[in-house]
Amino acid sequence: MKHNVSTLPLLKQTAKWLLPRLQQGDLVFLIGDLGMGKTTFTQMLLHSAGVQESVKSPTYTLFESYQSKQLSFIHMDLYRLSHPEELYYLGIEDILNNDSIVLIEWPEKGQGVLPIPQWSLSFTGNNLNRSLTITSK
Repeated sequence: MKHNVSTLPLLKQTAKWLLPRLQQGDLVFLIGDLGMGKTTFTQMLLHSAGVQESVKSPTYTLFESYQSKQLSFIHMDLYRLSHPEELYYLGIEDILNNDSIVLIEWPEKGQGVLPIPQWSLSFTGNNLNRSLTITSK
């Protein structure tokens, strides 16, 4: 993944801004094309929260769990999902009904199964010009 050097400090700053606003049980949608910074943002958010381990893209595992001293997170990537109903096989009800903050990349692949998120982050643009729009419920 290639990022314009000037975007990385902004992603980190945004992650630090968002972190204290998140609550256990929140659902966060990360929307954007490939290479827009969704996983990089998640890495920065989790490291800001104190997660010590390496945060990797869950493209092939579909989800990964992480724990800091105070917070628990689940990072999902639905890119490889063929149908929203597949989320039931993953145990989506249990994932969403525990007290973790759940961050989901490619949430449109779960349309009709996923509830409305508390937060939605839309990553748009190209390598030279990028935008991040944050909306909350």
